[in-house]
Amino acid sequence: MNKLILSFIIAIFIASTSLSTSAQENKKAAKARREMEKAKTNLREAKLDSAENYNAFKTEAEIKISENQKAIAELKAQKREDNKELSMKYNEMVSALEVKNDKLRKKITESGNTKTTKWAEFKREFNHDMDELGKAIKDIVVDNTK
Repeated sequence: MNKLILSFIIAIFIASTSLSTSAQENKKAAKARREMEKAKTNLREAKLDSAENYNAFKTEAEIKISENQKAIAELKAQKREDNKELSMKYNEMVSALEVKNDKLRKKITESGNTKTTKWAEFKREFNHDMDELGKAIKDIVVDNTK
């Protein structure tokens, strides 16, 4: 009878231990599911933020490119009449500005294919190129008024 009681006590102990371990595992699994859902929600929100940032950057870049195009068209309209050599050099410089602006337009149009890991680098380089073009346009205007 003692063996039977001892076996029964051991069986109850094992069952309660396994039930408590199972309950702990269920709690851990539930917590992991909640964290996974939270992570999915955060990822969705990050993607939306990223898409909004991309669209804002692209729109701003397209506006600057259009402004550059207007400035370049105005430069083309202001032909230099000093002498033929200066006039040719001026026209070449204006054409080069137009080519750079067109390259930037193509670059921003194709920017949707840029990997997210490369996006910060793309923006930095694009902004640098855009700033350089803006300075070049201003410089040619200053040179033209002299």
